[in-house]
Amino acid sequence: MKKFILIAGMMLACISGFAQMQPGLFTITPKMGLNVASMSNSGRANSRMAFAAGIDFEYQINRQFSFGLGTIYSQQGISDDPWTLKTDYLTLPVTANFYPVRGLGIYVGIEPGILLHDKAEVFYGQHSDVVALKNIEDVTELYKESYGLKYEGLFEKSFGAKRGVLAIPIGVNYEFDHCVFGVKYSIGLGNAISGNGVSCTHNVFQISLGYRFNVFGDVKKVEFKKEKKEEKKEE
Repeated sequence: MKKFILIAGMMLACISGFAQMQPGLFTITPKMGLNVASMSNSGRANSRMAFAAGIDFEYQINRQFSFGLGTIYSQQGISDDPWTLKTDYLTLPVTANFYPVRGLGIYVGIEPGILLHDKAEVFYGQHSDVVALKNIEDVTELYKESYGLKYEGLFEKSFGAKRGVLAIPIGVNYEFDHCVFGVKYSIGLGNAISGNGVSCTHNVFQISLGYRFNVFGDVKKVEFKKEKKEEKKEE
């Protein structure tokens, strides 16, 4: 939350012009971003930095509120040397957006996710393998016996990934000249992977950059002018 407040403050300090949303405006925003993904109950495992890309659709109800729907390819998982868990999803965020000041949007919603890939990759010395989650235990044992791997962690045992997950996205967007910078944190609900007494949930911090296209509706362009403010004061 402190990161969100700091970023929002920096954005507001740089405002010289903004797009004021009008009721009935419908926009689409293709975007790309970086995920810093983690998982609860994953022990010493580190975050996985990965890729995200997709498109957001938004309909403006009035000048302060809008309804959003997205389709995002999101790479998630964790890293526990020498293993990296790669669980990739198609996420479908549905959000309620609030614009408290010009150019700045705050949103919250619900984010279903459909599992696309559930693999794990191991690198040890000159050896590497990409395996299904259900076969991790066999590969870990092979590396211990054949290559001298010393490992105790999440990937000692095999486990499975759920085909559907759910999260709560909380985020901040800032738009300037149709460019949209976004910061989002998705809080996972329920277990994403489980097995052998282990149950883990995804949590994802995401930074993104997109470009907003107006499909239909009006956008009123407003420029701040110090001269007008000074004239009013003189009057």
